[in-house]
Amino acid sequence: MILFRYRALDHKGHCHAGDWFGTSSKALYAHLQKQNLQLISVKAAQKKPWHFLPIFSINSQELIDFCVHMEQLDKVKMPLTESILLFANTVKNRSFKVVLFDIHQSITKGFLLSEACSVHPKIFDSIFVECLNVAEKTGTLNQAFNHLQKHLSWKKEQQTKLNQSLRYPFILSSILLLLMLFMVVFVTPHLEDYLEILNIKEKPLALKTLITLTKVVQTQGTTIFLMLFAFLSSYYAFRKISPSFLKETQRLLYFIPGLGSIKKDLLIGNFLQTLSVLLNQKLDLLLSLEKAIDTIPSQFFKDKLSSVPHSIKQGSFLSDALRETMIFAPFALRLIQLGEESGSLGYLLDQTAKIQLRNTLKRLHSLLAWTEPVLIIIIGIVMMWIVAATVVPLYDNLALFDL
Repeated sequence: MILFRYRALDHKGHCHAGDWFGTSSKALYAHLQKQNLQLISVKAAQKKPWHFLPIFSINSQELIDFCVHMEQLDKVKMPLTESILLFANTVKNRSFKVVLFDIHQSITKGFLLSEACSVHPKIFDSIFVECLNVAEKTGTLNQAFNHLQKHLSWKKEQQTKLNQSLRYPFILSSILLLLMLFMVVFVTPHLEDYLEILNIKEKPLALKTLITLTKVVQTQGTTIFLMLFAFLSSYYAFRKISPSFLKETQRLLYFIPGLGSIKKDLLIGNFLQTLSVLLNQKLDLLLSLEKAIDTIPSQFFKDKLSSVPHSIKQGSFLSDALRETMIFAPFALRLIQLGEESGSLGYLLDQTAKIQLRNTLKRLHSLLAWTEPVLIIIIGIVMMWIVAATVVPLYDNLALFDL
């Protein structure tokens, strides 16, 4: 099968563009003839190592749809290659379509689905590949896709709630910044010229501070911007080249009042949920821990949890090994202990992660409930300052105008 990209005309002269899987361009021509379309141009997707290309446009919902589609078709015993082609024909995202084409080609050459997905790590992470690998050995591919679909849906829901929580404060902060920038760049310079024309020498404190701020921005704005850019560039460069600096900055980040503990709890919730997916797929506990720890984006937490597999090898229970890290809440450790005692560790890890997320989002909402009115008050103070600096001096000197 080859992926063709074509353009065709219908009987009204309208142009249609699309993608089609087939054996040859002649087969594509016959396919379009049946739809009363006249082929204009056709190009076959070249067989390249697609995993070297940057793929940024594939979102989590498309992966969720892929998992749901594969789960349902595996239940009805449809061949794997046919299932992938059927889904690829419904995908509108061309980048994802090309990846599915490459997976289909790999499977037809004798590779396993997990092996075909592993060459696209930017789309299918190690958790995704490992779940498929275990499912192929146990014959439970539909269960693996079900667990992955729930895992991806959980992560998407978490990210959506976070974005919704942060959207309003971000908008208010942007409005405040744009308001200040507009006043300093466009309003204050002209206002100062008008006051000089009117020969107003006594200026209120609000106007003096606004004029001073404007002069600082006009004379030192470029220098301040370059210094800020150099500082941020150096910061990110040191994070890349110095693991110790990266670890220390991450550690300090978690000590920020309010936001630090929230970020820490979100990372812990993601770790527990990832671990539950692997355990529910009947993966070995030690291997599941190693895979789940690798997905943590914070090197500080990776180092904290690196001792857990070693403790388990020495005979400790998971709950005891996690307790030694001193980063897990007592309720989470208790639920994990109950999971070990009842033999349902994967299920209770999933429930613990959901409880952790729910409690963390409640704390975030409580924090933002105070942040939003504070930002509104700050905007109000800035508006009063602008009015006192611009309108009041002109109003006090109306007698100077020749009406």
